[in-house]
Amino acid sequence: METTAYLLSQAAAGDADAQFRVGYRLAFGRRRPRPTDWAAVLRYWEQAAVQQHRRALFYLGTCYDHGRGVAADVKRAYDYFRQAAAAGSVEAAYNVGFCYSRGQGVGPDAEEAVAWFRYAAECGDAEAQRELGYCYMLGKGVEPDYARAVHWYRKAARQHDRKAQYNLGLCYYSGEGVGYSRQWAAYWWRRAAASGHRRAKKELRNLMNQ
Repeated sequence: METTAYLLSQAAAGDADAQFRVGYRLAFGRRRPRPTDWAAVLRYWEQAAVQQHRRALFYLGTCYDHGRGVAADVKRAYDYFRQAAAAGSVEAAYNVGFCYSRGQGVGPDAEEAVAWFRYAAECGDAEAQRELGYCYMLGKGVEPDYARAVHWYRKAARQHDRKAQYNLGLCYYSGEGVGYSRQWAAYWWRRAAASGHRRAKKELRNLMNQ
């Protein structure tokens, strides 16, 4: 593991990965300054981002999204997420889809949101898989298809996404996109509840009392 001194020397020499990693250590490392010096963090990440470092681009997007070290700016957040996605960040691709689905930093476009969710979902991103399932369930940007919704919910649920687990339980209980099954509804609600999903806990209690 490289020492911070080594990374600082590499960062000063213009190494984008070192610049990102110095910023990351300042933001999240065990020996980070308290309070976090976000101005220094942003300086390193901006240096790396100029060189299209995908993780630096992604984390800059999160800074503008949540107002860490800068004033919150959803347009700037979207721009950085879009650049990070173009550089190959699957997490950023999901965020671009989220921006299009909510009209956050960019005009709302349900079909564009689906395209980004599908790309990230096929790359294995659980949140994107869940959101794509949601789009199929409600017909947002695609024709409604309950079976496809269940398909994507299940993929996300198997990756321990509690919202997808809750939604999958609803599908089994309502028989939408899959055969009705109290047993499987309880199974998925139980898993979601174990992860702290409050509505899953409520649905599970109601099911057990029927």
